[in-house]
Amino acid sequence: MNVVNPSGVTFVIDGGGAVITTGSKVWAEMPFAACLQTATMVTVEASSIEVGIIKNTFAAWGGAPSALYGSSPLRTSSAKTNQITTLTTWSVSLAQGDWVGTCVIAASGDTLAYIALRFNRT
Repeated sequence: MNVVNPSGVTFVIDGGGAVITTGSKVWAEMPFAACLQTATMVTVEASSIEVGIIKNTFAAWGGAPSALYGSSPLRTSSAKTNQITTLTTWSVSLAQGDWVGTCVIAASGDTLAYIALRFNRT
């Protein structure tokens, strides 16, 4: 039976009241194989932040992660929201046991950001 089961994960990037710094932030393990469908970001301040979605395998942990976002990271520019529903430049395939994370590429003014990923189980 090949049934599509939608699911998702939400990451919280919290600067603790200070502006969010760049670098790798939050990780979660994929409990099943999936295909990424959408990526959404909401922030508290109408400022600018750029966040990439990255992945690593358990076996390669500690090594450089792979970028999933291609040429289209999540970005806000003097706004509080952004959503990417067409992930044409992204690597969307995730294997069971992959670790998926967030990497802040640039930030100015944002102290709290939420990243929601939606995917279909494969």
